[in-house]
Amino acid sequence: MSVDKKKLLGEVLLEKHIIEESDAEKALEANEDKSRQLGSILVNKNIISKKELDDALEEQRGSALRLGDILVAGGVATQNDIMKAFSLQLQERLGGKYAEKASLLHRFKTARISIRLRLAVFMTLLIIFIMSAASLYFHKSQKDEFISQTTRFGISLAKNLSHNCSVPLLENDEASLHILIEEISKTKDIDYVMVLDKKGVVKAHSDISKIDRPYVPIPVFKTLVKDDLIEIVKFKEGRKEVLNFSTPINFSQVLLGSIQIGISMESLRKKIERSGLFLLILTTLLIAVGIGVSFFISTQFSRPILKLLNATTEIKSGNFSFRTERQHNDELGDLTLAFNDMAEGLRKKEVIQDAFGKYVNPEIVDMILNNPDGQWFQGRAIPVTVMFTDIRGFTSLSEKTPPEQVVALLNEHFTMATEIILRHGGHIDKFIGDAILVVFGALMEYDDHAERAVRAAVSLQSALLKEEKTVGQNFRIGIGINSGNVIAGNIGSHKRMEYTVIGDTVNLASRLTGVAGPGEIIISSATYAAVSATMKAEKLESVSVKGKSEPVEIYRVNGMS
Repeated sequence: MSVDKKKLLGEVLLEKHIIEESDAEKALEANEDKSRQLGSILVNKNIISKKELDDALEEQRGSALRLGDILVAGGVATQNDIMKAFSLQLQERLGGKYAEKASLLHRFKTARISIRLRLAVFMTLLIIFIMSAASLYFHKSQKDEFISQTTRFGISLAKNLSHNCSVPLLENDEASLHILIEEISKTKDIDYVMVLDKKGVVKAHSDISKIDRPYVPIPVFKTLVKDDLIEIVKFKEGRKEVLNFSTPINFSQVLLGSIQIGISMESLRKKIERSGLFLLILTTLLIAVGIGVSFFISTQFSRPILKLLNATTEIKSGNFSFRTERQHNDELGDLTLAFNDMAEGLRKKEVIQDAFGKYVNPEIVDMILNNPDGQWFQGRAIPVTVMFTDIRGFTSLSEKTPPEQVVALLNEHFTMATEIILRHGGHIDKFIGDAILVVFGALMEYDDHAERAVRAAVSLQSALLKEEKTVGQNFRIGIGINSGNVIAGNIGSHKRMEYTVIGDTVNLASRLTGVAGPGEIIISSATYAAVSATMKAEKLESVSVKGKSEPVEIYRVNGMS
């Protein structure tokens, strides 16, 4: 790469005395805005992250490299990703020029008018228009209007292309010029499009065989418009008439080259001939039957749509069993079948999600549905608070109680505990026999996860004590709580997995549960440090637990302050 290309664009322009310093700053700001717009498209498409975009923009400010080159070199995006995003950027830039002209049409489309009435009125007005235009004056006025529209379209297209080609032509960016030319060449009636530099050399052309060749002036038949901004001439290629639109390409009032766009007038001539013939043949028929047919067709067309609208309302209200009858063997009938298939799919999804949620935590179900690509599988280290609850004396109780009653008692206890835990933002990791493993701060990150865990434990013990006094139920539980870092992720095999947490923090919480007596809440020193200001607790004698070489400081919670 040459020395000039390694410098900033503004520095190159200043050194060559092409623009002033203020113009260079404007050019750099415009270039950064375009880079940020391109980067936003990549972020919205989930190709790069916001941080990767900010890092690339920061690197671009210190060099003349383009944003796409920096992202490709950094390995965060491919050349194909950059080209697709650049194409979308150009489409947005070109489309924005015509937004104001389409505003009236947009307001008409968004007005609340029934399809039946729209179609009937449109077809009736079309008939009236054709009848009123049945004269020679119609032919002349239509011809003049077509030419005027083509001229305005060509002027707008040429000026817009000139504006978008300034920076690519200045930077000799042939790829960008080619993309611009290719997009415009797809427009109907465009005969050719070319970009010339100030020496008259073709830098981009809809016919790639003419690129890098000297421009050959066209044989002018008639000059229609000529000023400093646009030149429009008419010439003939054999029997075909072509309008040529030429406009200069400027950057900061410096001439860089010109745009040449040719629009064929052959389609205009054919349109005028067809309209005259059509008028002579169909005027009588349209007068007699046009209005009646228009209302009949509009009614037939809108009826199945109204039925689909009613079906949509039913689906929206949750009635996924609702179906609509197919009455037409056409696209509307296919749309009816597709709607019924969609409703059936929603019904199955609802059933599966509801049934699946009874065996798997609702948060896990949401993670799977929201991230079907499997991102939720990945493990990560996060700070959480782990709580274990265990029913005291449950073994002896189960030996004296019928099995079905044991299951009913457990389900009743777990239902009450689940409501309290979810209310405090906890995630039930699993039920282990008569014990519960709960994690605070895993699926939903909380800064106060330790306090939430202790409050949930106090609420659970209070609810059990109240139940014992009112119902006579003799369930008493011990609770152990510990705070610290864990590894959270999807653990298991391809056949069976579960989202869980592992680590020393989990093991210690389990050991503390064994220390807790009936109705007690035992917490570690880490949890105590996080919630000491909001609870009442007393320090107990340190205990030795399995897996720890030194005794562990523990506290018994007596309530919240």
